[in-house]
Amino acid sequence: MAGGAFTDFSGTYELVSSEGYEEYLESIKVDAATREVLAADPQTVEVRQEGDHYTFKSTVATKASVSQFTLGQEYVGDFGYGDDRQAKGIARRDGNRIILQRKAGTIETTAVYEISDEGFDVMLLGPNGVTAKRRYKRQP
Repeated sequence: MAGGAFTDFSGTYELVSSEGYEEYLESIKVDAATREVLAADPQTVEVRQEGDHYTFKSTVATKASVSQFTLGQEYVGDFGYGDDRQAKGIARRDGNRIILQRKAGTIETTAVYEISDEGFDVMLLGPNGVTAKRRYKRQP
């Protein structure tokens, strides 16, 4: 594949840096206690890719959430921020990026995953221009 596109994103990744995440969580109406847990705890993400179908399992010390989607197909699933909200979403791939657009009630978000051999960066775009950037490193 041209342009540095990945072929298999499967693996385990550990969060190594985070900017603006608590503000992002607040913008999508995650309660204060949950924001504190999600922003403070170490996080790992397990990714399983089977063709165009992806499973992301995010784990912090107190909670795990699972998100599954197939590129180009609308899905309904866990919003993924420590509560029971359901979201509708759609994901697409652009070279070495996966762009995931979700809507839970009136809250719309976009997550852009930029994938490399070393890991991935995710840019989280929330309401009113609030953004966060998180970096994950691939684990052996």
